[in-house]
Amino acid sequence: MSGPIRAALVDISGTLHVGHHAIPGAIAACQKLFQYQRNHNLKVLFLTNTSKMSLKSLLQQLRDMGFEESAIPVTNKDDGDGDSVIMTSVGATRRYLIQNDLRPYCLVEDELLKTDFNGIVQDDPNCVLVGLAPSKFHYDKLNEAFR
Repeated sequence: MSGPIRAALVDISGTLHVGHHAIPGAIAACQKLFQYQRNHNLKVLFLTNTSKMSLKSLLQQLRDMGFEESAIPVTNKDDGDGDSVIMTSVGATRRYLIQNDLRPYCLVEDELLKTDFNGIVQDDPNCVLVGLAPSKFHYDKLNEAFR
C-alpha cells in the first residue's frame, strides 16, 4: 500500500461480537483504533447488514456487551441521518429513500418504523421495502404490497 491509511471499515457481527458476547480482544482493539484515529485523521466506520434492529437498539446491545464510549463513540447525530460511526443497512436504505424521493410500503418491524424510518413519507407508496420482519412477511401483506 502506498500512502497512509485513510479509513477503517469494520464489520460488527462476527467481528466485534457473536450473539450477545463480545469477541475476546474486540473492545480493546476498538479503543486502540479510536486512539489512533485521534492522531492520524482516520475515518472509522462500523458496518452491519442487520435489518431487524434500530441503530439505537444496536448501540445499546453493544453497550451491554461492554463496548463503552471509548470503544464505540456516539456522535451528536446517531439518528440515521448524521455522521454516526455505525452504518446500518437500515440507515443506508433511509438515505436512499430520501435521496430518490421514494415513499415505501414497509414490510419491516414496527420498532424501525418508530425510530430509523420515522419521518419517511409512506402515503401513496411508490416502492416496496422488505426487511427481516417475520411479523410482517406473510401472504396478506405481500399481496397488499404488490397491488
